[in-house]
Amino acid sequence: MSFAYHITKDNNLLVLSLQGNLIGKEQTVGLFEELENEIAEGVENIIIDLAEMLYLNSTGLSIFIRILTMVRNNGGDVVVVNVPEKINKLLVITKLNSVFNIKDSVENARLELIK
Repeated sequence: MSFAYHITKDNNLLVLSLQGNLIGKEQTVGLFEELENEIAEGVENIIIDLAEMLYLNSTGLSIFIRILTMVRNNGGDVVVVNVPEKINKLLVITKLNSVFNIKDSVENARLELIK
């Protein structure tokens, strides 16, 4: 399966749902253009929903870090939700589980970001 994404916007909160295999930067060119536009229009926080992610490599992790940096530089935060076990193991091994705010659902992430 290739990579795809879907964006849902709710006021200053954006839910980014990722699907498939994220293994190359070229897969995310359009995604970053959209994220930059949304941030310029006032989006402060992003929830990254991984419920339909199958595979993620080090390039995929660097893309997550790029999203996190972009959002935090604009005063917002990122919450990662619905992390599959395989990807969670990768986050633990790389210690990125301590960098990212991880929740079990979009609803819990929304509550976290409303605080």
